[in-house]
Amino acid sequence: MRYLVLGAIDGIITAGTLSASLLLKGGQISLDLALSIAVVVATINSLTVFVAEYSHQMKEVREYAYKLSLKEEQRGWTLLHTRALYSTALSALANFAASFLGALIILIPAYFTPHVAMAAVAAAIIATSLVLAGRSWREFVELAIMISLAVAAGLTVGLMFPII
Repeated sequence: MRYLVLGAIDGIITAGTLSASLLLKGGQISLDLALSIAVVVATINSLTVFVAEYSHQMKEVREYAYKLSLKEEQRGWTLLHTRALYSTALSALANFAASFLGALIILIPAYFTPHVAMAAVAAAIIATSLVLAGRSWREFVELAIMISLAVAAGLTVGLMFPII
């Protein structure tokens, strides 16, 4: 679940950051550019997740191997290593999908009407916060504020250092 959340929020923030200066100036994003940005954002985010999760999983494998044998020797590739790699790949794939969708939530409305992008950002923040908070209004407000601040920081960086 954490990689789905991370992916969606990363997609929203990164796509918003990369396209902020163009969108806020009323520029047009083509469908090709929107898809390209979404693929780049999702790929970078999922590769980052893969490396971080793989590092964490291999640390766990080493710790379990040590606890089982009480030795710190390398035993080669085991079923535990394979399962850790499989779990890591699934996490990265889930992150890619969520990040891709998070980026498209911002970029596709901007393709049709550039001024709608900010409304799409607000809708994405609300939807993500609702899904994560469940029935707790307090958690909803906390998450909405945290995600909004992260998106605002990303948009600020995008405006200060325009790429597009």
